[in-house]
Amino acid sequence: MSVSTYAKALYAIAENQDKIDLITEQFGLFHDAMEELKGWVSMMDSPMMTFDEKSQKIDALPYDASFLAFLKMLAQKHHVHLYLEIYQEWLHMSRKYQGIAHLHIYSAIPITKEQEETLKKVIQPRFPKQKLDFNITIDEHLLGGIKIVHQGQSLDRSIARELKELYTTI
Repeated sequence: MSVSTYAKALYAIAENQDKIDLITEQFGLFHDAMEELKGWVSMMDSPMMTFDEKSQKIDALPYDASFLAFLKMLAQKHHVHLYLEIYQEWLHMSRKYQGIAHLHIYSAIPITKEQEETLKKVIQPRFPKQKLDFNITIDEHLLGGIKIVHQGQSLDRSIARELKELYTTI
């Protein structure tokens, strides 16, 4: 099964049970917990542990039954290590459902709250009926300006890009 298929299956179950917001929250908590407990994923994928033992450990987690069943299915197939990729796909689907456009902003210098609000006003017309969510990263390679990335597409208004274009025209 592909990562996309796992995410779509979980999404279909969550949508059917009207639990998209709940599963999104719990998947985020699980993701954060796995950042702390790196060995847990390896243990769940290990063939040395029986599925009953894995099920008991998963049942001890404080999550909704649907999400626990999803984790058990991954453990049974030794695919718990795919949780990070599934989580990224899940975020994309849940944000679309929730009407959130997640934009990654790269800037050469820190962006003030006023600049962030101005950016939202300028960008908002491109995303009607969606709430904008910015993830701002400082990238010293830009020299100046900003680069905006949404679902793999970018709008690059950085000085580095301008210089590169100038260089290619000379």
